[in-house]
Amino acid sequence: MSATYVFAVTGMHCASCGLLIDETLEDEVPGVQRAETSVRKGRTVVTSDDSLDPAVIAATITAAGYQAVLTPQT
Repeated sequence: MSATYVFAVTGMHCASCGLLIDETLEDEVPGVQRAETSVRKGRTVVTSDDSLDPAVIAATITAAGYQAVLTPQT
């Protein structure tokens, strides 16, 4: 099964920032199936295995130099 998480991300300044986040998540976090970052919207949408703790995703984004907060699902 998969899960979708949306993170509010701050500290991004250009499209390269978004690409860095996407590539880091997809390449370095086991269980991440897809990451899609919008600098304009200030968010990253991650599809992952449902067993992956979203805190791991947020910590990875933070380690890449940005601030990430999981947004509530509606």
